[in-house]
Amino acid sequence: MNRLIALPCLLLAACETTTDPAEGGFFSGVSGITSGAYDERIETAEADVAAAEARNEALAAQIRSSESELAQLKLKILQQRDATGGGDAATAARIDRVLNSNPTGSTPEARLAALQRSIADARALSADLARLSG
Repeated sequence: MNRLIALPCLLLAACETTTDPAEGGFFSGVSGITSGAYDERIETAEADVAAAEARNEALAAQIRSSESELAQLKLKILQQRDATGGGDAATAARIDRVLNSNPTGSTPEARLAALQRSIADARALSADLARLSG
């Protein structure tokens, strides 16, 4: 008698097409467990988390590197400003703007983009100051 009850349950579980545990249900659960779909979903989710963590670590490293590069450029601009005497009012204002910039962003990606823009501005200013002193 137990076999007669178990056989239709197993057949229905085998026909179950969902592997989403959030959809619930006995047959869905049995199907997910027996087919290995739950384990596959867990492995996929863990791989996604690992990939996101690696991406965040790489992004944080890029931000640190960009912050360091910007600090070095600001120091170079200070030295160039001292060597040239600051130049005219427009140049002095540009120097102050670059030296006082503090790039921020609401996300790490936005912060990195802001840092890269500040680095580009600082490089251009440094090149202009180099032409003035040379």
